[in-house]
Amino acid sequence: MIEFMNCEVLVVYMIRQVKKLILSRNKGFVLAEAMFAVIITLLIVLILQNLLKTIMLSDKADHKTDDVVFAYVQFNRFLHDDDTELAYPFPEISTSKQAGIVKVDRDNKSKIYKLNFYKNMVRVTTPDGGHMPLLLEVKKANFVTTNNHIKISITEKDNRSTEIYFKLDAKSKIKERGRQKNESKSQYSAQ
Repeated sequence: MIEFMNCEVLVVYMIRQVKKLILSRNKGFVLAEAMFAVIITLLIVLILQNLLKTIMLSDKADHKTDDVVFAYVQFNRFLHDDDTELAYPFPEISTSKQAGIVKVDRDNKSKIYKLNFYKNMVRVTTPDGGHMPLLLEVKKANFVTTNNHIKISITEKDNRSTEIYFKLDAKSKIKERGRQKNESKSQYSAQ
Protein backbone atom coordinates (compact mmCIF):
# COMPACT_ATOMS: atom_id res chain seq x y z
CA MET A 1 0.00 0.00 0.00
CA ILE A 2 2.82 2.28 0.61
CA GLU A 3 4.02 1.70 -2.92
CA PHE A 4 0.65 2.61 -4.36
CA MET A 5 0.64 5.91 -2.51
CA ASN A 6 4.12 6.74 -3.76
CA CYS A 7 2.96 6.25 -7.32
CA GLU A 8 -0.02 8.47 -6.75
CA VAL A 9 2.17 11.24 -5.41
CA LEU A 10 4.46 10.86 -8.39
CA VAL A 11 1.57 11.13 -10.86
CA VAL A 12 0.21 14.19 -9.10
CA TYR A 13 3.68 15.70 -9.09
CA MET A 14 4.10 15.07 -12.87
CA ILE A 15 0.72 16.63 -13.63
CA ARG A 16 1.69 19.74 -11.70
CA GLN A 17 5.01 19.89 -13.55
CA VAL A 18 3.29 19.64 -16.97
CA LYS A 19 0.81 22.34 -15.95
CA LYS A 20 3.76 24.53 -14.88
CA LEU A 21 5.41 24.16 -18.29
CA ILE A 22 2.21 24.94 -20.13
CA LEU A 23 1.44 27.95 -18.00
CA SER A 24 5.04 29.27 -17.80
CA ARG A 25 5.83 32.51 -19.58
CA ASN A 26 9.30 31.46 -20.73
CA LYS A 27 9.48 31.82 -24.49
CA GLY A 28 11.68 29.29 -26.27
CA PHE A 29 12.41 28.29 -29.85
CA VAL A 30 10.26 25.71 -31.46
CA LEU A 31 11.97 23.44 -34.00
CA ALA A 32 10.24 25.21 -36.91
CA GLU A 33 11.43 28.62 -35.71
CA ALA A 34 15.01 27.36 -35.39
CA MET A 35 14.92 25.94 -38.93
CA PHE A 36 13.53 29.24 -40.25
CA ALA A 37 16.38 31.17 -38.59
CA VAL A 38 18.99 28.82 -40.09
CA ILE A 39 17.47 29.16 -43.59
CA ILE A 40 17.44 32.98 -43.35
CA THR A 41 21.10 32.96 -42.22
CA LEU A 42 22.08 30.75 -45.17
CA LEU A 43 20.25 33.02 -47.62
CA ILE A 44 22.08 36.08 -46.28
CA VAL A 45 25.45 34.32 -46.62
CA LEU A 46 24.67 33.30 -50.23
CA ILE A 47 23.56 36.82 -51.15
CA LEU A 48 26.75 38.32 -49.69
CA GLN A 49 28.88 35.75 -51.52
CA ASN A 50 27.26 36.56 -54.88
CA LEU A 51 27.54 40.29 -54.19
CA LEU A 52 31.29 39.96 -53.58
CA LYS A 53 31.72 38.00 -56.84
CA THR A 54 29.83 40.68 -58.76
CA ILE A 55 31.93 43.46 -57.25
CA MET A 56 35.15 41.63 -58.11
CA LEU A 57 34.06 41.08 -61.73
CA SER A 58 33.03 44.70 -62.19
CA ASP A 59 36.31 45.83 -60.65
CA LYS A 60 38.25 43.80 -63.24
CA ALA A 61 36.20 45.30 -66.09
CA ASP A 62 36.82 48.85 -64.85
CA HIS A 63 40.51 48.12 -64.50
CA LYS A 64 40.86 47.67 -68.27
CA THR A 65 39.24 51.02 -68.91
CA ASP A 66 41.63 52.57 -66.43
CA ASP A 67 44.57 51.12 -68.42
CA VAL A 68 43.51 52.96 -71.58
CA VAL A 69 43.02 56.22 -69.68
CA PHE A 70 46.35 55.77 -67.90
CA ALA A 71 48.13 55.19 -71.24
CA TYR A 72 46.59 58.38 -72.64
CA VAL A 73 47.61 60.45 -69.62
CA GLN A 74 51.10 58.96 -69.55
CA PHE A 75 51.83 59.67 -73.23
CA ASN A 76 50.20 63.10 -73.13
CA ARG A 77 52.40 64.08 -70.18
CA PHE A 78 55.42 62.76 -72.06
CA LEU A 79 54.54 64.93 -75.06
CA HIS A 80 53.83 68.08 -73.07
CA ASP A 81 56.29 67.92 -70.17
CA ASP A 82 58.07 71.01 -68.84
CA ASP A 83 61.21 70.50 -70.94
CA THR A 84 59.30 70.23 -74.24
CA GLU A 85 58.99 73.26 -76.48
CA LEU A 86 57.12 71.56 -79.34
CA ALA A 87 55.79 68.14 -80.27
CA TYR A 88 54.55 67.60 -83.80
CA PRO A 89 53.77 64.62 -86.05
CA PHE A 90 56.39 63.34 -88.47
CA PRO A 91 54.35 62.02 -91.42
CA GLU A 92 57.42 60.92 -93.43
CA ILE A 93 57.86 57.84 -91.24
CA SER A 94 54.21 57.43 -90.22
CA THR A 95 52.24 54.46 -91.55
CA SER A 96 49.19 52.50 -90.43
CA LYS A 97 51.54 50.43 -88.22
CA GLN A 98 53.41 53.31 -86.58
CA ALA A 99 53.31 57.04 -86.01
CA GLY A 100 56.33 59.32 -85.95
CA ILE A 101 56.60 62.21 -83.51
CA VAL A 102 59.25 64.91 -83.29
CA LYS A 103 59.80 66.34 -79.83
CA VAL A 104 61.77 69.59 -79.57
CA ASP A 105 63.10 70.57 -76.15
CA ARG A 106 63.85 74.06 -74.81
CA ASP A 107 67.43 73.88 -76.15
CA ASN A 108 66.05 73.31 -79.71
CA LYS A 109 67.28 69.71 -79.73
CA SER A 110 64.84 67.51 -81.59
CA LYS A 111 64.32 63.77 -81.16
CA ILE A 112 62.16 61.49 -83.28
CA TYR A 113 59.98 59.02 -81.39
CA LYS A 114 57.96 56.20 -82.92
CA LEU A 115 54.61 55.12 -81.55
CA ASN A 116 54.02 51.55 -82.74
CA PHE A 117 52.37 48.18 -82.18
CA TYR A 118 54.76 45.39 -81.21
CA LYS A 119 54.07 41.97 -79.65
CA ASN A 120 50.57 42.71 -78.32
CA MET A 121 51.47 46.13 -76.94
CA VAL A 122 51.42 49.75 -78.02
CA ARG A 123 54.74 51.38 -77.19
CA VAL A 124 56.88 54.45 -77.77
CA THR A 125 60.41 53.77 -78.99
CA THR A 126 63.17 56.25 -78.33
CA PRO A 127 65.96 57.20 -80.73
CA ASP A 128 68.44 55.72 -78.26
CA GLY A 129 66.90 52.24 -78.55
CA GLY A 130 64.71 52.09 -75.44
CA HIS A 131 60.94 51.82 -75.32
CA MET A 132 58.06 52.81 -73.07
CA PRO A 133 55.04 50.43 -73.09
CA LEU A 134 51.72 52.29 -73.12
CA LEU A 135 49.13 49.52 -73.44
CA LEU A 136 49.45 45.77 -72.95
CA GLU A 137 47.20 42.92 -74.16
CA VAL A 138 46.30 44.62 -77.44
CA LYS A 139 45.03 42.50 -80.33
CA LYS A 140 45.64 45.07 -83.07
CA ALA A 141 46.35 48.77 -83.45
CA ASN A 142 46.02 51.17 -86.37
CA PHE A 143 47.67 54.61 -86.52
CA VAL A 144 46.48 57.64 -88.49
CA THR A 145 48.68 60.74 -88.57
CA THR A 146 47.44 64.15 -89.70
CA ASN A 147 48.91 67.65 -89.59
CA ASN A 148 48.23 68.24 -85.90
CA HIS A 149 47.04 65.03 -84.26
CA ILE A 150 47.52 61.27 -84.09
CA LYS A 151 44.62 58.84 -83.89
CA ILE A 152 45.19 55.32 -82.56
CA SER A 153 42.46 52.72 -83.10
CA ILE A 154 42.95 49.87 -80.65
CA THR A 155 41.25 46.48 -80.44
CA GLU A 156 41.97 44.72 -77.17
CA LYS A 157 42.14 40.95 -76.66
CA ASP A 158 38.60 40.91 -75.28
CA ASN A 159 37.42 42.57 -78.56
CA ARG A 160 36.74 45.99 -77.05
CA SER A 161 37.61 48.84 -79.40
CA THR A 162 38.98 52.22 -78.38
CA GLU A 163 40.14 55.28 -80.28
CA ILE A 164 42.69 57.59 -78.71
CA TYR A 165 43.47 61.07 -80.07
CA PHE A 166 46.64 63.00 -79.26
CA LYS A 167 46.65 66.68 -80.19
CA LEU A 168 50.05 67.93 -81.28
CA ASP A 169 51.51 71.19 -82.59
CA ALA A 170 51.19 71.82 -86.33
CA LYS A 171 54.26 72.31 -88.53
CA SER A 172 53.11 75.87 -89.38
CA LYS A 173 53.35 76.64 -85.66
CA ILE A 174 56.99 75.54 -85.73
CA LYS A 175 57.86 78.02 -88.48
CA GLU A 176 55.95 80.75 -86.59
CA ARG A 177 57.89 80.14 -83.39
CA GLY A 178 61.16 80.15 -85.32
CA ARG A 179 60.30 83.55 -86.82
CA GLN A 180 59.26 84.91 -83.42
CA LYS A 181 62.56 83.81 -81.89
CA ASN A 182 64.53 85.36 -84.74
CA GLU A 183 62.54 88.60 -84.42
CA SER A 184 63.06 88.74 -80.67
CA LYS A 185 66.80 88.09 -81.13
CA SER A 186 67.07 90.83 -83.76
CA GLN A 187 65.13 93.27 -81.55
CA TYR A 188 67.38 92.43 -78.62
CA SER A 189 70.57 92.90 -80.65
CA ALA A 190 69.27 96.20 -82.15
CA GLN A 191 68.80 97.71 -78.70
